[in-house]
Amino acid sequence: MAGIEDIKARDVMSKELITARCDDTVSDAIGIMRKHNISEVLIEHEKNGIVGIVTDETFMKRRHLPLSTKLQHVMASPPQINEDDSIVDICEMLMSSGLRGIPVANKKGEYVGFVGRTDIIKMIPNIDDLKKIYIKNIMTPNPMTINERDVIGNAKNVMRSLDERVVPVVDGYGKLSGMIGLADIIKETFKPMDRESMGERSGEKESPMSDIKVKSIMIDNPITTKPNDTMRDAAKKMRDNDISTLVALDDGDIKGIVTQVDLVETIASFRESDHVYVQISGLEEEPETFDVMYDILQKYLTKFAKVVKPLVMNVHVVTHQKEGEEVKYSIRLRLQTDHGMFYTKEYDWNIMKALDEALDNMRGNIFKEKDKRVEHRRNKHPKYGS
Repeated sequence: MAGIEDIKARDVMSKELITARCDDTVSDAIGIMRKHNISEVLIEHEKNGIVGIVTDETFMKRRHLPLSTKLQHVMASPPQINEDDSIVDICEMLMSSGLRGIPVANKKGEYVGFVGRTDIIKMIPNIDDLKKIYIKNIMTPNPMTINERDVIGNAKNVMRSLDERVVPVVDGYGKLSGMIGLADIIKETFKPMDRESMGERSGEKESPMSDIKVKSIMIDNPITTKPNDTMRDAAKKMRDNDISTLVALDDGDIKGIVTQVDLVETIASFRESDHVYVQISGLEEEPETFDVMYDILQKYLTKFAKVVKPLVMNVHVVTHQKEGEEVKYSIRLRLQTDHGMFYTKEYDWNIMKALDEALDNMRGNIFKEKDKRVEHRRNKHPKYGS
């Protein structure tokens, strides 16, 4: 077993760099992703080396992007970590970048490897610091599901609203019957016309998403976990079955969902810092909007700190466009603390009002949990507090 700070990027990374060229097309990149079962492809320039990165989400968010588009027109600049950085550093970078994997550089600035969430998951069973962290403390409780008779377009919308890549599928009785992921939808909606020796070259014709049933492409008999299993148990199942998401069941009932992101986020929370790690996703606004949101968050996090120790705060925003320019916002908050996870969700036409109300609801939940802890101690030790 190893301590969490002892594991470095060089211990986790894959030394194989899977790349495409700047003048390759979106179709080429999708083919490479399918061939290697990956979500990101590094973009290489003939003279300048690695200059960019594209992801499967790049293509899903821009479904009408011509598949003949050159990658140099859609790529983003890749972040990087150093081979001496710890696994905590890696997880923090993965969370802040929103990517599933990032390249690793040596002291000369040369790319020498690539580390992704899957590489992190493979290492978790060997980390002694994680042996007493239980699924019930890191899972998202009562997760949103989709019915197997629904269409995959709705599944994609649910993923977008939750900022998740995999959603549980239920039958008519509300029991778990399968899982559907973003990769399954991409595979179904981007049909290859012909195959080439260097991976599949995806065709220009997409299948309509309006009439394809979830049941027809979902994964049957999904691997599950239990709320009282450990984080290391979950990592082993993800590693051994090459999956990114587990549904937590108790007597056949869905109690929660745990993903690779949850495990990565938990490791990132081991950073010794006086500041709470805050991530805002799903919002495309002016920098001033983010500044105001951070000010509101900081005000509440200070209040929370009187009761629990905030570690990681995730804020996911979904905009719902109405007629004209009217927009309604939904905000989902997830706070990891030293006393477990807290969640809340709120809607409003004013994004700051929605955020403030969501945080106020979370404050109420945190203080209720504190009262429960106090009452539990009093019942266990009658002299406590007397």
